[in-house]
Parts: sequence; structure tokens; C-alpha cells
Amino acid sequence: MVWRTTLLMLFFGALVGALVALASTVMVGREERNRMQQHLAELMATVERTASIAAFARDEQLATEVARGLLLNDAVSRVVITEGNHVLAILGDEDTDTSGVMRLPVLTRPLNSPFAPEQQVGELRVWPAGSKIAQDAGAYSRFIAVILLVELMFVVLSVAWVVFNVFTRPVKKLSDDLHHLEIGEGAHVAVPNGHADDEIGRLAGDINALITRMDRVLDAERDARAQFESSERKFRLIFEGAETGIFTVDSGGRLHDWNPWLAAKLRLPEREGHERNYLLGDLLGDTSSRLDTLMVRALSDQRPTSADFGVQQHDESNVLWLHVVLNPLPDGLLQGIANDVTERKRAEARALAMAERDALTGLLNRRGMEHRLNNAIDALNGHGLALMLLDLDGFKQVNDTFGHEAGDRVLSSVARQLESVVRRTDLVTRLGGDEFVIVLCALESPDTARFIATKIVGTLARSIDVGDGQSVQIGASIGIAYTEAPGTRPDALMRRADEAMYAAKRAGKSQYRFAP
Repeated sequence: MVWRTTLLMLFFGALVGALVALASTVMVGREERNRMQQHLAELMATVERTASIAAFARDEQLATEVARGLLLNDAVSRVVITEGNHVLAILGDEDTDTSGVMRLPVLTRPLNSPFAPEQQVGELRVWPAGSKIAQDAGAYSRFIAVILLVELMFVVLSVAWVVFNVFTRPVKKLSDDLHHLEIGEGAHVAVPNGHADDEIGRLAGDINALITRMDRVLDAERDARAQFESSERKFRLIFEGAETGIFTVDSGGRLHDWNPWLAAKLRLPEREGHERNYLLGDLLGDTSSRLDTLMVRALSDQRPTSADFGVQQHDESNVLWLHVVLNPLPDGLLQGIANDVTERKRAEARALAMAERDALTGLLNRRGMEHRLNNAIDALNGHGLALMLLDLDGFKQVNDTFGHEAGDRVLSSVARQLESVVRRTDLVTRLGGDEFVIVLCALESPDTARFIATKIVGTLARSIDVGDGQSVQIGASIGIAYTEAPGTRPDALMRRADEAMYAAKRAGKSQYRFAP
């Protein structure tokens, strides 16, 4: 910057000097021409009286002396004195300068009679020496130009010196100090000598204040970075060693990141280096778009949502249950947590099974039957369904004669016999007391129900051992309601079977009847 500033000042100084010199040359030349014309006019006025006498007296010798006197001036190249048409004197030569730089017009002055001023007796003509005038004017203008250039260069150098010492060198020192300054070590720039109280000193102070603030920011950033790295290491340890699934998924259901626990549960590769796009819905076996609904609700409500998903394992009888929680992130992604709730689901299933089973016989109870009957009706799909309502004949006498323990043995024996007669896909239920319900699913015709009912009546007519070498004999009255309509209401089906069962009892018991 120092050299560039100095060279620029010298360049523009030289340029201005050249322009000033050129302009001064032209102006000096013009002034010199005007001055020479004025000078020649004054010379002619000086000899005018003598030249008038020579013209009046036609004195050629006197005229020649006048002309010779004029030619003694370097600015005159030729003099002609005439009297009328008569030339009294002619001396000198015309100026041979053809450049036209200082070509001046011929000066003419009338010569009047010394005794009658109003009478013209002759004429004085003077040819200016243009080359001589031009030479003198050039020398004079060059002299002036040199003086101006010297003065201008002195001014430029003085200004350059002042700028260099007062501005440029202090600024260069500040720049060099900044260039070699080590940020973060508490170093500052030095204030240039003599500039403690001016703008450069204030600039140095501002720079030092800025450096101080920058050091504070850097220290804070180092602390924040150290805390971030420590937090990241802790999070990585938690992420890698957590006994729960942690993952990130986008709005399209594609996994972006996951931890080893989830990789092991869903048979995923390690996060580093994987090339495939894994869809969380496919991994969870979600065929009903529950996961999509969950993600849409989380993103629209901007709050966590959760649901349970059953993942089929290699063993078809084994299902991995995951409780998935999705939390929306600011960038449109979702952070997910997955917990293994398989044991809880199994416990719930066991509890539900126990709640839907009869404690004495192990058959379905009323709740279990109602739950499954709805599904069976909905799945008819062109087949028939028969609901059999059984009421044991003579069971009250067994309880009254042999006691409730014998009655329980009878009920358990009836349950096993009913299970042996029907298919494994059919439903056998104890409603309570001595009432049972059998649901025959996927029948081709009512004849199958008739066959099963006949077999049940025959089977339950046999003797049943109640212990202590004693046996009892009971029977069963059966009411059958048959349907092929998927929209049939279960309570209506039960009501029809109940009416048919009472019809069988009225007909003599131990037989069956079909509901109309």
C-alpha cells in the first residue's frame, strides 16, 4: 500500500504537471505574440516622426537610417518605407519560417506630413521576425514549465512524504501487527508513535477492543464445543448401549439413523455404510398404514404419538411387540423410541384368555364367545354358520342327589365330549350353569349342523362317572339357528336358538330343533 500510494501520487502529479506545462506553453506563446506586437507597435511609434520627415522630404538616406535602426531589433525581419508609390527604403528579408507557429501579420503605419498632420505622405511597413519570436517564446515557456514542474514535484513529494509518515506508515504498521497477531493468546496491536490522540490511535484502540471481544467469544466457543463433545460422547454411549430402540425417520417413513438395539430387533445392518433405504412400516409389518397415520398426526399436532406394532419373527408363532413413540423434530423429521413390550402383550393375552375362559371347564365363557362370534359372522363369505344352544336335561337332579362336586364333574365331562365331537375351528362355550353354546363355522349346508346335533345328543345320553363308583345319565336339548348372512346380529341369532331349544324341551327333551 505504501508504494502504491506513493506511485499513484507521483503519477497523478506528473500527469497534472504535464498538462499544466502544455497549457502554460500555449498561453505563454499567445502572450508573447501579443507582447511582441505591442513592442513592435511602440517601436514604429518611436520612429514615426523621423520616417514622416524622410517621406515628406523624399530623403532616401534618412529613410534607410530609420529602417536600419528598426532592423537592430531581433523581432523585426524586414522594413519598407514608401512615399506614395515610391520606395524610399527597403531593408531585411521576409521571415522564412513556414511552420506557422508564430506567424504574425505585417504591421503597417501611415506617415503623415509633419506640417499638415491630416495629410498622408507615406507608409511604414514592418515584418515581424516570427522564427525569432517563436524561439524566444518557446524558451520562455519552457523556462516557465520547468519552474512549474519543479514546484509541482516538490509539492507532490512533500505531500507524499506527509502521507507516508502521517498516514500510510502507521496504517501499514497496524496491518503488519494484525497479520502476525496470534488470536486467543491475549496479544494486542501497538499504537503507532505520535498517534495516541488521533484517529489512528482510536482505530488501534478499537482493534484491541475487538480482539478482546473476539478472545472472549473464542473462549466461550471452546467451552461450548468441549461441553458439546462431552454431551455427544454421553449421548453416543446412551445411543449405543440403550436397551431400547432409538431412531430417526422422515415423513416418508424412511429410516435415517438407528441404534444397535433396534438393528438387532428388526434385523437391520449397522448404521455406518448401509446403502439401502429401509422403510419402517415394512420392518414393523404394518399393512394397514397405521404408521403413516401415526406420523401424520405427530407432524400435524406437533406432539408425541404412540402405538403398538406386532413384528412377525422367523417362528410364525412368535411375535415381537414394539411400543413406538414418535416425536416431531423442527426439520420435518421424527425421532422415534421403540420399547419391547412382548412380555406385557403376552401377559395381556393370558389375562384376556383367562377372562374369556370358564374356570371350571376351560371352555370359552360368554364374553369370549361374543368376541369370537362377531368375527365368525363377518367372515361368512358365502358359507353358513350354525349356533347351537344346549341345555342339559336332568342336571339339577345330579346336583341335588350327589352334590355340587359331582355336578362339576358332569360339566367337565360334557365339555370334553362336546370338544371331541366338533372341529378345532368351531367354538364351544359354557354360558353358565348347565347351558352351552356351540358355533359351527364355515358350513356348506345345514345338514352338517344336523349331523353334529344328532351326534351330540347320542354322546351326552351315555352314563357319566361322578366318583365313588357311581354314575349318572343326563341328556341335552339343543336349539339350532342357521344363517348365511354376514350382517346377522349375534343377539338375534341367540334368540332364535333359544326359542328352538325350548321347542326341543317341549317336544320331550334329549333332541334338537332348528329355528325357522
